[in-house]
Amino acid sequence: MIATSTTSSPSVVQNRSPAFQNAITLCGLFLLALLIQVIAFKRTCGPYDEFLSLYGADRVLHSDLPYRDFWTMYGPAQFYLLAGFFKIFGTSILTGRFYDAIIRAGIACACFVLARLLTPARWAFAAFAAVIIWLACIYYPAYNFPVYPAMLASLISCIFFSRFLQSRDSMHPLFWAGLFVSVATIFRHDSGFYICFAELLMMIWIIVQSRTGTPPRELLAILGKQLLIYLTGVVLVAGPVYGVILWHAGFQNLFYDLFYVPGVIYPKVRSLPFLSAETLQQLHHPFSWDGRIAVESLIVFFPILLMITALLCLLTSRQSRIFPTTWQRQTFSLLFLLASLFFVKGLIRVGPVQMIQSIIVCLTVLAVLFGHLSQLDRRITVSLYITSAYLALCTLPVLSHLVGFARLNLHDTVHPNAPDSFYHRCHPSAELSRARCILIEPTVAQAVTAIDRRSSPDQPIYVGDGRHDRIFWNDVRLYFLSARRSITRWYDLHPGVQTTRPIQNQIIDSMQRLDPPVIVLNSTWDNTIEPNQSQYSSGVTALDNYIHAHYTPQVVYGNITLLMPKSR
Repeated sequence: MIATSTTSSPSVVQNRSPAFQNAITLCGLFLLALLIQVIAFKRTCGPYDEFLSLYGADRVLHSDLPYRDFWTMYGPAQFYLLAGFFKIFGTSILTGRFYDAIIRAGIACACFVLARLLTPARWAFAAFAAVIIWLACIYYPAYNFPVYPAMLASLISCIFFSRFLQSRDSMHPLFWAGLFVSVATIFRHDSGFYICFAELLMMIWIIVQSRTGTPPRELLAILGKQLLIYLTGVVLVAGPVYGVILWHAGFQNLFYDLFYVPGVIYPKVRSLPFLSAETLQQLHHPFSWDGRIAVESLIVFFPILLMITALLCLLTSRQSRIFPTTWQRQTFSLLFLLASLFFVKGLIRVGPVQMIQSIIVCLTVLAVLFGHLSQLDRRITVSLYITSAYLALCTLPVLSHLVGFARLNLHDTVHPNAPDSFYHRCHPSAELSRARCILIEPTVAQAVTAIDRRSSPDQPIYVGDGRHDRIFWNDVRLYFLSARRSITRWYDLHPGVQTTRPIQNQIIDSMQRLDPPVIVLNSTWDNTIEPNQSQYSSGVTALDNYIHAHYTPQVVYGNITLLMPKSR
């Protein structure tokens, strides 16, 4: 028995060694990705996007239910996962940034794994580097954007789907691929649809292509078995989650929030062109700070160049074997298809953040193509170098952000007496505890302090704009920083929603019932104009008329006005 154990031990160690080395590599890359994000940490925060997730998580932490107690176009998982982090680490912007950094580090590692399946290690490391640089150092980082966890789940699904392509005798990878589609769906239902559609399309195409001589009945039986296993994974998580929410929130709320607004209203009032007039104007001075930002925004054309190159590769690889195995070519095709679908998704509101899913997949595909450079013909090689040069041009300002933010963070670390040092900012007053270590504008800090003095934590407030007949967005951060809930489920002001009479009447009804002690109006974005239907007034002024009739201004901080009931 001892002899048997001794002889089998080396083989066990030998078999486990590659898996152990891969785990160590991934852990190292994950920690490196976290370190880069700490170095490039952007300490300022915007008023809107980041706080949609933070405020929603705070409401969930206090037993509110998405779609019933507050409206949102996002899936529920982001709020509940963030609420879990709040429960463990405390409710603050910093906790949200920590959660977000973990997700982005996971995305970079998933891209490394995908690239490593198709290309030598050095190019997989290149894919990892490019992805984490763009995720961490993009000028507008959009912290806690629900697209990122959905993206991570989609990439993991692709990894398992690739394992299925590699060995089709085992159906376990196919089930796990579907399961992570289900996870992506509860973060962003549209992202879940795109990855599911891409994998279903690949599954059907592969079955038809590889079973040419098989009788149709047998072909359908094989396809049906695979679809059953895959779709079981797809509905296993998303089905119960959305079923429970549908039961408690109601069909009307769920349909309006997740389908009607994103599908009907959003394209009309949030659409942006590839090149705005502001970007073109900035490009006249390409070496100024604003010009560098404009160059960065041109990254939205990178997926087009890359997809043309990848398509040429797929068309020519029918004759020349670029990939040594069939499953690798099929995995490459899946990534190409996914990048294309994500690109279509970003066509409504074109920008680096909205196009980031396609950009991330395209960065991975680019690294894979460079790994097979010697097998590519001349046309693809030329196209590949042009695409890479364009990417390098767009990446230069991103790298400059890394240097700039790193220098600023280092200065605020080694100089504790500086006004904005981490020592000072990480020990704020009690009413600003949720903003610790983050740089908040003085007017915002003063407004939060004033809200705290004029209301109690159990009293809801309303944060609106200077006008509600035309809306860009509102200052959602004031809800979160002041730890006050909204008087209405319509806390997130969106053009085409709160500019309508039925929604404004619901807000007025809430004001009449709850009598908020404070109303906060931020007029910063009243004159913001975008080239879409949000630039036009709806003509509905019922909410503005009610506020001005029943509330009077008490104090003004810059563009922020606090109003209190006239009866008091």
